[in-house]
Amino acid sequence: MEPINVKSVNSALRNKLKIVFLATEEEVNKVSNLEYATNKLYDANSRKMSIEIQRDMLSSLLKDLQTELSSSSVDTLKQLVFETEIHFSGRGFDFDITTQPLIYSILNLTPDSFYDGGVNNSISGVLKRIESEQEAGAQVFEVGGKSSKPHFDDISPEAEWSRLAPYLKEIHANFPDIVLAIDSNTPEVIKLALDDGIQIINDIDGFNSKSKLDLVKEYQPAVVSMFNGRNFNEQAETLIKTMDNFFDQNLEDLLATGIKPENIVLDPGVGFSDHNTLEFDLIKMKYTKQMTRFNVPIMIAISRKSFASRLFDLDSADDRLLPTLLFESLMSVLGGRIIRVHDVKETAMMTKTFELLKAALD
Repeated sequence: MEPINVKSVNSALRNKLKIVFLATEEEVNKVSNLEYATNKLYDANSRKMSIEIQRDMLSSLLKDLQTELSSSSVDTLKQLVFETEIHFSGRGFDFDITTQPLIYSILNLTPDSFYDGGVNNSISGVLKRIESEQEAGAQVFEVGGKSSKPHFDDISPEAEWSRLAPYLKEIHANFPDIVLAIDSNTPEVIKLALDDGIQIINDIDGFNSKSKLDLVKEYQPAVVSMFNGRNFNEQAETLIKTMDNFFDQNLEDLLATGIKPENIVLDPGVGFSDHNTLEFDLIKMKYTKQMTRFNVPIMIAISRKSFASRLFDLDSADDRLLPTLLFESLMSVLGGRIIRVHDVKETAMMTKTFELLKAALD
């Protein structure tokens, strides 16, 4: 019996693969019997059998057909499995986020954050929150020492760090293996955080200065780089092009520091705009799908933001949980893999429910 050969693989669709095999009619039955394969077509003259599968079923395909495939075809599919996986990694962590989004908890240690300002005002309370959120499914915890809400009052680097340092000391002592991020666009604070052992730097200004890029080059952290519309003259008709140009250059600059694609997360910056309209937020949410072309993890950072107030007339951030979860699930379908949230338990429930629903519909 001849081995089955992989003729071609079309990966143009983000979530699906079209695979063409060369096989005899006898061998075709083995491919046709794969329950997870769809759009099965066989041309007896050319001996070509084409199927479509979900990307996350590629490992199953390789396992089910391994003894029937030629050695070169096995190598082709193994390489494709490797290329298809999405990882977010850094010093001391490596998260496989190919099929399951990562939950990234926000710990604002500021008195003036738009949603939870002043809530985390005791060290013991923050430690208890970390413990409960780890149990609920959070894998990364991000501390922030100043607000970035619209028209926020900036503070000095010294004041920003003084808010963080006491908490970080106790977090390190009580959770030595925790993966920590810092939300800061201040070079002085970023350096202090890196010296303190923080593994991830989230910069709302997208590492837009030589001093910040030099720190990335020196310390080699994982990074979250955001498109901040407040730094651009945003126009609806050219916003996609503006974002494309920004991220193309941004990725080039970050990779030039020596960090790897799996160390880089991109954030479309929903809610960061001088235009107080829903239109710009929706453009950025939908842009998530186009961002997958960069082949790095994409962040979903819309937790309780003001788009919900414009869409549903919900002025209080306390009332924005439901639209947050709905739009997070949408952006996850579009390709977002890291969900930055205030509500860990509810987000974990949403991701589990969504996975069950997707499995039922497949």
